[in-house]
Amino acid sequence: MFKVMTACALPLLLLAGCERYSSLPQCSSFLDMGHPVAMQLDTQGSALDKAEGLRWYRCSAGQRFSNDQCVGEAIELPRQEALAYAAEFAARAGQAWRVPTVGEMATIQQDHCTNPALDTRVFPSVQVTNYWTSSTSLNGPSMGCTVYTFNGNSICKEVVMQKRPFLLVMDAKP
Repeated sequence: MFKVMTACALPLLLLAGCERYSSLPQCSSFLDMGHPVAMQLDTQGSALDKAEGLRWYRCSAGQRFSNDQCVGEAIELPRQEALAYAAEFAARAGQAWRVPTVGEMATIQQDHCTNPALDTRVFPSVQVTNYWTSSTSLNGPSMGCTVYTFNGNSICKEVVMQKRPFLLVMDAKP
C-alpha cells in the first residue's frame, strides 16, 4: 500500500515544485513596467554594479556589444576551456575579466520574475540555460557549478565536459 501511495504522490510533488515559478511573471515584461535598471550601463557593453563592486560584460562570452545589442553567437565550452577563454580574454583586453562565481551570479538574479531571471535590459541576449561559473564542486573534479538562468538556481553537479555558455565579470576599480 505504501509503495502505491509513494508512486502516485511522487509525480504530484514534482509538479508542485514547479508551481512556485508559474506565478512569477517573465522578467522581460515585469522589468519593463517602470522598474529602474539597478546597474550603471556604458556604451562599451559593460554594466557596473556599484553595490557589489563588480563590472559585468553584458553579452555572453563570444558575443560583442554593438548598438545596445549583443552581436554574434555565444560560445559554449566545457568548463576548463571556459576558464581558459576568460583568462585569454583578460590578457588580450588588459583587464581582469573572469568567469563569475555562483555567489556573483546570485547578485544579478531577479527574485520577482523568471525566464530568464536576469534583467534583460542589462543582459540583452542571455539564454535560458545553465551558465558556467568558476565555483568548484564538492562532488569531485569531474563536476562543476552552473546557474540555470530561467530561475537563478545553482547546481554543482554539472559534468565539466558539458558545453555551456558563460558570462564575464571583473572586480570594479574604486
